[in-house]
Amino acid sequence: MEERKFKYDKNASIKKALKERVKELECLYKISQIAIEKQDKYLEEIFSGILSLLPKALQFNNISYARINLDNIDYKTTNYTKGKHKLTSEIIIKGLKRGFVEIGYLQNKPLLHEGPFLKEERSLIDTIAKEITMIIQRNEQIKEKEILTNQLRHADRLTTVGELAAGVAHELNEPLGSILGFAQLIKKDENVSEQIENDIDKIIKASLHAREIIRKLMSFSKYEEDKIVKISLNQIISDSLYILNSRSEKENIKIILLLENKLPSFFVNPVQINQVIINLCVNSFQAMLNGGELIIQTFSTNEKIHLVIQDTGIGISEEILNRIFDPFFSTKDVGTGLGLTLVNSIVSSYDGNIKTESNIGNGTRFEISFPIKKEKK
Repeated sequence: MEERKFKYDKNASIKKALKERVKELECLYKISQIAIEKQDKYLEEIFSGILSLLPKALQFNNISYARINLDNIDYKTTNYTKGKHKLTSEIIIKGLKRGFVEIGYLQNKPLLHEGPFLKEERSLIDTIAKEITMIIQRNEQIKEKEILTNQLRHADRLTTVGELAAGVAHELNEPLGSILGFAQLIKKDENVSEQIENDIDKIIKASLHAREIIRKLMSFSKYEEDKIVKISLNQIISDSLYILNSRSEKENIKIILLLENKLPSFFVNPVQINQVIINLCVNSFQAMLNGGELIIQTFSTNEKIHLVIQDTGIGISEEILNRIFDPFFSTKDVGTGLGLTLVNSIVSSYDGNIKTESNIGNGTRFEISFPIKKEKK
């Protein structure tokens, strides 16, 4: 009789254990299905599906709850309260702890392997935490791909706009030349009054200024990879000011030039360095919403030429400062996030380097140094 009872108890125990394993396997299978079917959905929707399955896989499922925490945001079952017992497993992505998965009981239960939890339940929650980690990584990769695609499309549109702008600038040259030519002819007329002559001088001056801006714009938009010349950095800055001055006046920004008089020349592509200056200055303009001062400084030390661009803008936090040269990173609603990446790429191509300092509320300072005797081949 005792032997039969023992066999019955043993069989019942085996059946119970098998039943628990079936519940756990069914939970894992359904979570895998969710991961496949809803991989392009929001994480909230995916987590909701997982949370509905987790309690059912536990031994005492009628008093169990589940919780997923990601980046300090909680997703939990409706019956969640601080339970009597809990089991957690961390969500670690790229070596960084991003959150955890938690299961628990709302009432006291007999102690087993880990509190009232079976060792198989520990294995289950660890496996689910790994599955959730993979789901998060896939979800973030899909979002990053979408962002990258949109930014590439935007960059392509900007390229097209740039080409159109260069074409428009070219077309404007002819009517400007006519205006300039006729104004000079009128000025030669002996019957022109002094007042008209003064007005003609203003037309000629404005036409020459407009023509010079167009020339600089066309030069800026035309990327000549092999055009390496020996030139002074001060000259490139002077050329850049044709594009920058009108905007600085409009936005109440004072440009202060501190240029070394006898700055050595160096071998560079002027268009590339012009891009560096324009991009950094435009960034500074955008940081000075209520006006301010922009310092452009040059000096030379130890076989190096230095360019400093410093503003009195809102500044950049340390967290963002570490990412400003990353491709497609931007804190603005518009733009490609490629401006400073391009700056860094150009500077690096001349074996130069960039130092950046910034304080919130006190502005940002970029210092670029180029080797003087470096001729790019």
